[in-house]
Amino acid sequence: MIQKFIINTFTNNYKNLNGMKRIIPLFFLILIFACADNREEQAEEIITRFEKENITDKREVVFAVEAQLNSGELILQGETSEKQLKTALLKKLEGINFIDSITILPDSTVGETTFGLIALSVSNHRAAPGHSSELVTQSLMGTPVKILKKNNNWYFVQTPDNYLSWVDAGGIEPITPDDLQKWQNVQRLVFNAASGTVYKTEKMSEPLSDIVLGNVVELQNKTPNLLKVKLPDGRTGFTAATNWMDFQTFKNQEKTDIPLIISLAKTLTGRPYLWGGTSSNAMDCSGFTKTVYFMNGFILARDASLQVRQGKPVEPGPGFSNLQPGDLLFFGKKAQNGQPEKVTHVGISLGGTEFIHASGRVQYNSFHPDSSNFSEYRKKSFIGARRISGSIENNGILRVLQHPWYE
Repeated sequence: MIQKFIINTFTNNYKNLNGMKRIIPLFFLILIFACADNREEQAEEIITRFEKENITDKREVVFAVEAQLNSGELILQGETSEKQLKTALLKKLEGINFIDSITILPDSTVGETTFGLIALSVSNHRAAPGHSSELVTQSLMGTPVKILKKNNNWYFVQTPDNYLSWVDAGGIEPITPDDLQKWQNVQRLVFNAASGTVYKTEKMSEPLSDIVLGNVVELQNKTPNLLKVKLPDGRTGFTAATNWMDFQTFKNQEKTDIPLIISLAKTLTGRPYLWGGTSSNAMDCSGFTKTVYFMNGFILARDASLQVRQGKPVEPGPGFSNLQPGDLLFFGKKAQNGQPEKVTHVGISLGGTEFIHASGRVQYNSFHPDSSNFSEYRKKSFIGARRISGSIENNGILRVLQHPWYE
């Protein structure tokens, strides 16, 4: 496009010139081409280097910026979810003349509703805005999310673990920052059983919504046996008073309760595997570990390859003797022949050689060849272990209590 612009400009000015008179305009034409191309190339090199040095993982941060020449102007365009990244990039580009057209998300498509509350017991989040797109994660009712942009009936959101995905409008209640603060100040309850139901009437004969482990609702009234609750989208209903915990008590848990973690993990035995699943209905391997730790008041990263960066590394020891209950165990391909390590699976240690994980279903396996649950495949693909207990507030692990969206 820039070439066409320059050619058209110069053609009318020197089309009648000949001989030596043509040499000077031609020289300047070549010079302009060289300078323009160099400016674009230089900016792209800086952007590429900046992205490599500063963007750890695009599953957790939006950064899509490019430099393009348009009618002689160098334009930086694209988007990012982090204002500080844009600021740092522009500083790197000082000395290059450009027009800044980088959008900082949330963008104008979401208006004032820059947050949302998940309105279904389990909402499905996809890689792209469409039901046929890959399921990459799920969120539970009452989970606060940040809305970054909207595309028709789909919202691009960031969950409390920083994961990015698309959720359809039926699964989310868009709210303003003021609405989020009001929700933080109401009395909330969290469900601590595998499944339950909220009904439309006190007679509890007509279902309003299903409920799963970790769902959060607002308490409106209670009797010894019955609760009146309000769902994030404003619907009200009634549910049995059992299996609910005060949210303040839940989020104020001060340390990892290993017996609770192991007990909860075992109660999920037999639950089916679902790629992208993070609920007690069905889950993938990291969804399983994430769900178990969330119910202990802690937020882990979404995927196994992200969770392996968290906690403290643990040497398994002879015969896996150093592994303690609650340690996360990671599997995949070890670094070799110049190829980096690749983590593809995670489970929870039960201590020593025994562990529990979601693989086909939530099940027990063992590293010990004499065990009836021995898995030679898992033993061969074992990469290492990380200890979450004692590592809270480090390596990206957050307590629910500390997260500003849950306050």
